[in-house]
Amino acid sequence: MVKLEEMDTHVTLREQLFSNTDGSIVLVNIFHVDPSMADTLIETWKEDAEYFRSKVGLISAQLHRGIAGSGTFMNYAVWESLEHFRAAFTDPEFKEKLAKYPDGIVGSPHVFQKVAVPGICVA
Repeated sequence: MVKLEEMDTHVTLREQLFSNTDGSIVLVNIFHVDPSMADTLIETWKEDAEYFRSKVGLISAQLHRGIAGSGTFMNYAVWESLEHFRAAFTDPEFKEKLAKYPDGIVGSPHVFQKVAVPGICVA
């Protein structure tokens, strides 16, 4: 089973899931695996992505891998709203999927929103 670790020392994923947040959100999940398990992680992530794609509110998802043989991966998923993500993430069907992750995979999911920086980027 995947071991979940908090990305932020100040706010838990659970606190984020049940916060009052308007607008679209981005889920970033950093995975750490032994590089020899890379193919296993990719296949398991693909199954999760197919599950989330079947849920209302997912806009896009993209898996990234660190270069040079890295065992670090990043999932970047855009959702229409926190409510949509919460419904999919807390669904018992997804909990069953988490249990199927092989041992040795560590995930750190965290929810973000865009930030407007004048002259650089918009929210």
